[in-house]
Amino acid sequence: MKSIILIAVVICLSCAILGCGGYASPNNSQTSTSLSGNWQFTYVSSKGGSATVSGTLTQTGSSFSGTVTITNSCAPSGTISGTLSGYALTGKLTETSPETISVTGTVASTYNSANGTYQVMTASGICATASGDSGTWTGTRMSAGGYYIGPMQSADRLPMQLALNLMDEAGQVSGSATFTNSACLHSMNVAGTLSGMNLELQGEGGTDGSIVLSGTTDKEGKTLTLNSTISGACQAESGSGSLTKVQ
Repeated sequence: MKSIILIAVVICLSCAILGCGGYASPNNSQTSTSLSGNWQFTYVSSKGGSATVSGTLTQTGSSFSGTVTITNSCAPSGTISGTLSGYALTGKLTETSPETISVTGTVASTYNSANGTYQVMTASGICATASGDSGTWTGTRMSAGGYYIGPMQSADRLPMQLALNLMDEAGQVSGSATFTNSACLHSMNVAGTLSGMNLELQGEGGTDGSIVLSGTTDKEGKTLTLNSTISGACQAESGSGSLTKVQ
């Protein structure tokens, strides 16, 4: 009887330490505790118009920074830096124009979204007309991690089914691609980047050929809208399609 009781205690302790509910796959939507990751920001001017700022942020302690690309602005790129105190954010966006913009705002409790206001502090050169501008901004942490599947339609071929099993680590995306109903593509590893909502992946299948996938993800990371460029014997299967996240 003592032996049976001892075995039961050991089993219970093992469950408490290791867990007895089976293996749980990684969850890409897991709550973060910092701003580190791939972000897309939208700046809306009080004078009308908006700009998109996207890039990967890193955070050490309370300080964050990153290099960003900018669209619909007088400068194509810049840097962002600042500090996070609890959920309160203060920072500076420095465009290559040069233009300096101060930002303040609040981060959501999940650390996956943020919003606030901005004020242009200094502006010169091609951005001189932005001097004194102010407005609001919103930001969303973007991810393309998970299992996606959907049809890719070429111009004169039957749809090819594409499945992507991806892992996204702060904008560095890698995984595998599996093809169904393709004349010569079967499976291959893919790798690339996610910058804001813009995704680009490349894969090499040896004698099967290679593929470049470029497109966007929605803000929730549930849908990938992609164009495919295939080289090799199956280049006629190049096309476009929409993949849905199933897990």
